[in-house]
Amino acid sequence: MTTPLPDDVRKALKANDPFALAQSATKEQMDSLRSAEELIEADRKRLQSGNRLAVAAQILVGWVAILGFLVNAYQSWTNKQQQEHQSQVDQDRWSKEFERAREADKYRAFFETTVLATDSSNPDKRLVGYALLQEFVSDSEYTNKAMLMLEESLAQELRSNTNQGIDEAHRNAVVAIVTALSETKDCHALERAARSIDRVAQRHSKYGDVVETSEVFKTYVRRLVGQAAEVCGTIADFRAVRRPLRDTLIKIPEIGGLKGTVTEEEANTRVAEILRDKCLEDVTVSGATDCPDIFAHYVVLCGQPEVIPKVKVAAPPPPKPKADGGVAAAPKVDTAAEQAKAEAAVKARVEANHAADQPACALMKEVSARYPPAAGGLTGSSK
Repeated sequence: MTTPLPDDVRKALKANDPFALAQSATKEQMDSLRSAEELIEADRKRLQSGNRLAVAAQILVGWVAILGFLVNAYQSWTNKQQQEHQSQVDQDRWSKEFERAREADKYRAFFETTVLATDSSNPDKRLVGYALLQEFVSDSEYTNKAMLMLEESLAQELRSNTNQGIDEAHRNAVVAIVTALSETKDCHALERAARSIDRVAQRHSKYGDVVETSEVFKTYVRRLVGQAAEVCGTIADFRAVRRPLRDTLIKIPEIGGLKGTVTEEEANTRVAEILRDKCLEDVTVSGATDCPDIFAHYVVLCGQPEVIPKVKVAAPPPPKPKADGGVAAAPKVDTAAEQAKAEAAVKARVEANHAADQPACALMKEVSARYPPAAGGLTGSSK
């Protein structure tokens, strides 16, 4: 049995004083203390090693949890991306299917409308067909097709009118056709529609029916020139729409109530008078007419400054080879002089157009002052 430690040894151990411990403890006690310390140290190392393993295990578990979280997050993100991609693919597919179905429905509707418009046995069905074609005239994809159908229908209606003048049924059909032709916001499409007046002129040349031609011409002026005043953004575009009607009036003055040789100024003025008179007929019987807007837009176009288009003179042709194998001398062309001459000609033409429009503009200013547009202001591209 081990001898208990003396009090002085315990005090030295408690004071952690090695000198006092060496003086008071025997060799046997020192060996016992050393053995105890080694045992304690070994136990401490054993416990420390266990703690490290526990900490390492905890750290490993933590990393595994973090990696699991990241994997789950990545998988969730990947699934979300795949779902969004699949949703977009499905949306695109359905959009294409819807677009194809819409185009098929539109094509079928156009076909059925043309069947109505070409029904030679039923004038009421034709009238419905002409009215429905208005929707296709305003559709950029069907504008050319619809206008072609309406132009041919106009020629057919005029050919089928065998009486002097124009009866009620044919008058309604012509008004419906010309109204449909004017149902577009594209000024260039209106220009094409105005050129269909040549079919009316050809019939007049063949049959000489002034009454019929005059009524149709006035309908053209009311619908096409009136629409052009509202939708054309420049006076040059407006003149392009009016030009076929004005030129027809110059060649056939009697359809506008004129006689003899008619100048461009007189033709422009007469077109403006016809537009005013037809509009005033609408104003007196209807409160929903667009004529005040037409008058106001016409005045706005008249007030626009003239724009002289740029002219580019073509380059002189290359020299031609001679019969003996040589090259002929290139013709001497003063490019600057030719350019100046072309620009002067264009400027003179623009000034002449401006001067020819002044009486018509004065007429429209006067009638617009009497019939101003609604308080909401102007609408359309000329505003």
